[in-house]
Amino acid sequence: MKKVPSALAGSLVIFTLLAPSAAAGITKVVNAASFTSNNTFSPGTIITIKGNNLANATAPAPDPIKPPTTLSGVTLHIGGVPSALFYVSPAQINARIDPSVAFGTKTLSLSSPAGTFTTQIEIVQAGSPGIFSLAGTGTREGAILNAVTFDGGPFSVTTLGQPTYLAIYATGLDLSSKPIVTVDGVSLPVLFAGPAPGFVGLQQINVQLLAQLAGAGRVSLMIATAVGGRTTNVVEIVILPSPGQGSFAPDRENQSRNRELAAIAWVPDTSFALLTDENDDVVRVIDVNARKVTKTIALPEGAEPVAVAVYSAGKTAVVAERGRNKAAILDLATFTVLREISLDFRAKTASGPAAIAILSNVALVLNADTDNVSILDLAAKSVFELVDVGRAPRGIGSDIAGSPGLAFVTNQSDGTISVIDLLQMKVANTLKLGADVRPQSILVLPAMVPGLRVGVVTEPDRHETGRVMLVNLETGSILADVDVNPDRSGGASEMAFFNGTVYFTNQSGGSVTAAKVIPPSGAQTSWALTPRTIKVGIGARALAIDQLDKLLLVTNQGSGEVVLIDLNTNQIAGRINGVRGEKEEDDGKHDDHGDRDSAANVPVINSLTPNKGTARTSFPMTIAGKNFTGATEVVFLDPDSLPGEGKGRGNGNSGDHGKGPFGRKDPAFTVTNLHATATQVTVSVTIAAGASKGDRVVRVLTPNGESSVVLSPANKFTVTVE
Repeated sequence: MKKVPSALAGSLVIFTLLAPSAAAGITKVVNAASFTSNNTFSPGTIITIKGNNLANATAPAPDPIKPPTTLSGVTLHIGGVPSALFYVSPAQINARIDPSVAFGTKTLSLSSPAGTFTTQIEIVQAGSPGIFSLAGTGTREGAILNAVTFDGGPFSVTTLGQPTYLAIYATGLDLSSKPIVTVDGVSLPVLFAGPAPGFVGLQQINVQLLAQLAGAGRVSLMIATAVGGRTTNVVEIVILPSPGQGSFAPDRENQSRNRELAAIAWVPDTSFALLTDENDDVVRVIDVNARKVTKTIALPEGAEPVAVAVYSAGKTAVVAERGRNKAAILDLATFTVLREISLDFRAKTASGPAAIAILSNVALVLNADTDNVSILDLAAKSVFELVDVGRAPRGIGSDIAGSPGLAFVTNQSDGTISVIDLLQMKVANTLKLGADVRPQSILVLPAMVPGLRVGVVTEPDRHETGRVMLVNLETGSILADVDVNPDRSGGASEMAFFNGTVYFTNQSGGSVTAAKVIPPSGAQTSWALTPRTIKVGIGARALAIDQLDKLLLVTNQGSGEVVLIDLNTNQIAGRINGVRGEKEEDDGKHDDHGDRDSAANVPVINSLTPNKGTARTSFPMTIAGKNFTGATEVVFLDPDSLPGEGKGRGNGNSGDHGKGPFGRKDPAFTVTNLHATATQVTVSVTIAAGASKGDRVVRVLTPNGESSVVLSPANKFTVTVE
């Protein structure tokens, strides 16, 4: 068995650097993978200790494969037994509980030049386990590799023509019995579960991807212990379609696609809807009646738009950009980005936006990484509050009819629902569903029983039968557990409601369930849902209700389609190719960023003045063109770093503009004093000594995307002989 790759090992050592708290000493001890805290841990678990002034230096272990018990003067004892240290800093200590620590309540004692700090933790056989994530936050993509190639995702269900096997990295699992690994509720065969080779405290679980999951798209993955039912945090993987599936077939196994549908939102009082594409960094506008994409709105590179909501007036939309930790405000009259705003507020950070909702004139963005909710004033187009909730907020619902001042947020990693009072801007109540419950979406039902507010909550990773919970939103008690997927092909994920019926997506099964809600009445003493399965394709991910045309809109990530379901008959009424831009033919050859490059709102450079210069000079530059409003940066790129056959002849346009195949910024160029109008950008440019001769591509970066990376006479700047 291969050892943990060095790049992954490094990320597992440092994890996430968390903000220090105001009070000196230890504030919390958590599983270092999930960041979930219930103060119960298994021997051998890697933990993170949070606090303030815990040490007077910052240092990683010199050799993470053999971590020391003393690091920069810091030592840690649990139950009197020394712990190995991976990392120390004033705000955070990463360590491993020694396997020899006995069960029971133990004193954790941290000594450093900054002082001695103690707290109590519980050591048990089945403690709080966690899966590592690539972001180091216990959320988003898991630290999961192809066990054959040891490459990261996305994953096909086959590798080299054989079944794909995944290596999942975790800590704190009780492996006395084989664990249960599920993807969207589907159990995967576990081939190995034990210590990861060469890395103390790290556990590795190898599983086989099943053929039935082909094209499921971005789905959740969770591990549960066979004894005791302890569950890890929920992470994500992307499962690609197999050759021949979808609007465009993958070129190769385990090869990322350039276009991946994510969220959908209906534009009120119209026959239009908005589609987000998390890989292409665009929002597409579809005309439901014409059955096609009519507009493409470019977002900044690396936006990764995973959620979208439309203001009830139908003129403004808000997009959650997970890749940039921002929200984009869209003008639906001009199909442009009005503003891109940070989700932070004052000194508090917000990252990992996972979901969004608009209630009245505010938008709420759930930040899964930082356990808070950014509240946006849509009129001011800014964040005016940040509300702390539970671990890994994932879904949001509201009771508009009963109490528009309340929002209900599911916290996926601690099994709770935070009830936010929007008038007071604080959490008014926390409903506890269970420490090992992993809720995803929540839908607040209209009043069906006087005096009772009921929510439907999905938990896709626990049950292949699509089991959902009906919850009393005053007390948190479970009124009923109901299975809504009779064919047992996977869990229920997202929801929508129309005329007494709840619609559920089953991503792994490629279906939607229509379930009529039946409240208690007469001899019927409990709540019930009567499910009916509608097969829609592969990767049914998100839902929206088109109330004007009486249609349910379903995004199929695997096939790249939007499926239209008649709400009167629950029959499929049509399909729309959601990954084909308005200017493209339906020829299956659009797995690139061509639609983003040609979007009407992207900036276009027509000329540079001057377009030549020498090293060791400074000068003003004027860039003429269009769509420059709100420009944030002008960069000079080395054409040899761009995609295509060198010299900037590629057409790729997604990703971080400062790295990777989409352009390396030339450090010899310094750009300051940027001023922009719609048609002109002026900057001051300084070229440092030693700048090499040759051409550079000039790019203008704006909230509406970036100008082309393709070298042309319009965007070419040449460094000449001094």
